Amino acid sequence: MTEELMLKLRNLKVIFPNAMGVVKAVEGIDLDIHKGECVALVGESGCGKSVTSLAIMKLLNTPPALISVDELCVGGEEMKDYSNKKMQEVRGKKLSMIFQDAMSALNPVMTVGRQIQEVFLTQKDITKKEAKERAIKALELVGIPEPARRYNAFPHQLSGGLRQRVLIAMAFACNPELIIADEPTTALDVTIQAQVLDVLKRMQKNHNTALLLITHDLSIVANMADTICVMYCGKIVEKSPAYALFKKPYHPYTKGLLGAIPKLSDERHVFVQIPDSVPNPMHKPKGCYFHPRCAYATDKCRECMPPLRDVGDGRMVRCFHALEEV
Repeated sequence: MTEELMLKLRNLKVIFPNAMGVVKAVEGIDLDIHKGECVALVGESGCGKSVTSLAIMKLLNTPPALISVDELCVGGEEMKDYSNKKMQEVRGKKLSMIFQDAMSALNPVMTVGRQIQEVFLTQKDITKKEAKERAIKALELVGIPEPARRYNAFPHQLSGGLRQRVLIAMAFACNPELIIADEPTTALDVTIQAQVLDVLKRMQKNHNTALLLITHDLSIVANMADTICVMYCGKIVEKSPAYALFKKPYHPYTKGLLGAIPKLSDERHVFVQIPDSVPNPMHKPKGCYFHPRCAYATDKCRECMPPLRDVGDGRMVRCFHALEEV
């Protein structure tokens, strides 16, 4: 992995004002992704992961969303002030996205081959014949059988796994510098999940692309991610190299997420879960957002938001208890 920075995101904030109050979806997120690196953004539903990805892609409607960011650089190009028209020019070419619901993301009345072909025609100065040949080649690269025949298939004629492969082919079509995969294995069964992740990992390594993988399932990122960022209530609560995080998590929330993964070696047959649920984003608790669910919470946690501190070895944690442990 080289040290060339493909994504530099600084102090991203996203809020949604409404008649009932203000939803603080994302509160000051920083992300760095280098060329060829896979960074996983992990957390429960409602933590702000998908909103972060849509804000990076500038796919949120403003209003209702209000977005503030200090830096948004992709491949060294500052994009924070880009208009929607300018973003249309760079989407697919510099950054691309794999959406979580392939049936909704694909146009139901256009063949999958034509949809991939459109990506080439939009971003590259080539003929329709060349674009069709590249689209068929793209289907072949992601392991779709009989790509020339599948080129003429409509989304509803393909299985969920094949539709997800089509989205991967579209994302990698123009060899972008950064790809965001938002829950790419949602609604797929376990065996198909593994196949789709294998395709995604192989394509990322072959193209040496920076990848932001968004998921709620830590077991998915074990063999994919180089770095893991754990997100809770719109904030990063822990950042660590993947191996170190699985070996020794610091934040109680991360420990809870890892503890909730079923293990074949568990002889107690006890399902571990984090108590309660993610708080209402309009009524977040004072102090540390996780303290109502945390067994280690003190009065200090209930009053003050802990800072995200560097604890060495490329690791950061936002927790008073974890900082004392370290």
